[in-house]
Amino acid sequence: MIALDPDRIHNTATRLHRRIVERFPDSGLSRVCAQLVILAGRARATTVLLAAPNKRLRLLSYGVISLIVVGSVAALVVATSSGAGQESFGWAELVQIGESAINDIVLLGAAIYFFASFERREKRGRVVEALSELRIVAHLVDVHQVGKNPEALQTELEDTESSIAHTMSSDEMARYLDYCSEILALTGIVGALYAQGFNDAEAVKAVADVEDLCIAMQRKIWQKVVILETRMPTGVGRPTLVSRGL
Repeated sequence: MIALDPDRIHNTATRLHRRIVERFPDSGLSRVCAQLVILAGRARATTVLLAAPNKRLRLLSYGVISLIVVGSVAALVVATSSGAGQESFGWAELVQIGESAINDIVLLGAAIYFFASFERREKRGRVVEALSELRIVAHLVDVHQVGKNPEALQTELEDTESSIAHTMSSDEMARYLDYCSEILALTGIVGALYAQGFNDAEAVKAVADVEDLCIAMQRKIWQKVVILETRMPTGVGRPTLVSRGL
């Protein structure tokens, strides 16, 4: 069966963090990647829990459902016994009893569904919380790349007091943007781990939303990379966006 390997994903994120630290020491991007390493490790542990049944929650849910069913049957027996002495029921009484029975059945079904789906909803909450943290990582990457403007490297305009200081060369900026793109790619992959370990429609949709967000941000980065490539001298290599090891 083809599946994502959480250990290899975590190792790739760790190696990416080392590469960023070695190239851009004490940079904000390295700290963002450090958070991704933590989240990748957390995903590795959480997906194991998601795939396994939560025995405590299941036992609690089954116990409550059993009490509801037993209580409902007991109430029905008592009601039947108390009405056994009556000779007959009129249409008005029958309609009233029917409406009451339908309401009780609906409420009973809703209560059983609530407790039967309790484990799934608890796991879904974990997934949504984890994906929210990954979404924050993606936005932090976007914050760091937004100030890296290739056009500003060769502009003839004088900087103002509020202008962003550009201390990177074209090669360094290209490498920096590559790292941003790799972090976004790994963010989407870490999110996909939750869909792999937990087959829930809402969770899968939330994972897809995170992946779409990362892809959209990568497109913005690629636009800048294309501009840098067109201005680099012929024969000058550019770092690849493909992270070896996955």
